[in-house]
Amino acid sequence: MANTVLLESRSYRPFKSSEEYLYAMREDLAEWLNVMYPELRINTDNFMDRLDTGVALCK
Repeated sequence: MANTVLLESRSYRPFKSSEEYLYAMREDLAEWLNVMYPELRINTDNFMDRLDTGVALCK
């Protein structure tokens, strides 16, 4: 149990559009990837640029 990671609990909230949902998903994935790969410095604005070719995750 020493390697257990506690994740923040978030309540479900409906999104008004698919664009809002996509932004929220990018935000969550960027946060998760920053925990795993802090050297990538991914955020919602550069998310697709950093992962475009997949090279960053193969290093």
